[in-house]
Amino acid sequence: MHDVVITGIGIACPLGIGQKAVWSAIENRRSGVRVIEYLSNADFPIPIGGEVPDFEPKKYVKPRKSLKVMSRETQLGFTASELAWADAGLEADSIAPEQLGVVLGANMFRSPPEDVVSSYLATRNEGGFDIANWATGIQEIYPLWMLKYLPNMACCHIGISRDARGPINSIVQGDVSSLSALIEASNVITRGHAEVMIAGGTSTMLSMIDLGWLGGMGMSRNVDHPAEACRPFDAARDGSVASEGAAMFILESREHAEQRGATIHAQILGYGRRHEPCLPNCRPTGQAIRQAIEAALAMGKLPASEVGHVCAHGLGTVEDDVMESKAIEQTLGEVPVTATKSFMGNLGASGNAAELAISLYGMQRGVVPPTLNYEQADPACPVNVVASLQSSDKPTVLALSHKLTGQAVSLLVGKES
Repeated sequence: MHDVVITGIGIACPLGIGQKAVWSAIENRRSGVRVIEYLSNADFPIPIGGEVPDFEPKKYVKPRKSLKVMSRETQLGFTASELAWADAGLEADSIAPEQLGVVLGANMFRSPPEDVVSSYLATRNEGGFDIANWATGIQEIYPLWMLKYLPNMACCHIGISRDARGPINSIVQGDVSSLSALIEASNVITRGHAEVMIAGGTSTMLSMIDLGWLGGMGMSRNVDHPAEACRPFDAARDGSVASEGAAMFILESREHAEQRGATIHAQILGYGRRHEPCLPNCRPTGQAIRQAIEAALAMGKLPASEVGHVCAHGLGTVEDDVMESKAIEQTLGEVPVTATKSFMGNLGASGNAAELAISLYGMQRGVVPPTLNYEQADPACPVNVVASLQSSDKPTVLALSHKLTGQAVSLLVGKES
């Protein structure tokens, strides 16, 4: 059995690219949610969201020719991976290829509608789309189209670039994907199947296909004030905000990290993965969240009183925040809670990785990151929400993620003393 430590963190999110830009936004309470130009131009009724600003993939993706078969999600994931690798101070020859692996959480990658317009037009007859003409229509699709939009391609590109020949996997499980990826990567090292793992998530909730399919369900209507739209646990919350981004981590066995003299940011202490049936009402009760929290504490042999803060899922919807807050209060009491979706919206599969990265940046500084837009407590959400930067002498964070289909994941991480 091996201790697993975090030696590298990389992030590209609506607050910026890299630790300096992201933490500056947190310190200065600067939201990454704004009007999205293509949504506004399309007259989408909810034209706000969180885009990664000033993203130039050519600065990070090598070889550049790979860009032609990379979706934006893959580009973001690759970028975060490169930043994490640099932060860890790894050299190309410092790890045997067979001892390096990748586990990445992702959403389904949606093709932009414009990618298939010419194919659709080639199949039309007087009545519109005609499947009988599909043999002609498919000829209009870019031959490598599928290589851009398979959700495992981000993981593949990262593995290829680093010559990773150890365990490589992708987890596509909605909002719990990135914490699940970190847990699986940690287990790979614990089992002795690799010394170093690149793990995290990349995703977007801004795909026009997804937005159109959901029809604005569960999203904030506060479009006139984008920066104030996402309000986890606040009494005036009215929904989530769609966003994009990626966060990646370098996980190592303690022996490997210490042997090369790496700076250790934190240690994986424990985790919990639980599920509760949602039928017949199709709404989880919070049972899985409570059990996931309890499992992480038990594995980490840590009492609830020693948790420094909770990095909450904090979706910002009326029902979800009530469920999560009650689960936290019942298991952890008055523990400080932060929800950094308030700064950047819901990134989807990569959201909890990005939020954990921000919590670790705060833990390095001895503070708990604040929750933006938390102005009025909601009696239905009985949690101790941190509304401004707050010092903390307990260097542990419990990250949470869950889904409306009943899955819940927790990850307990502690700073090196």
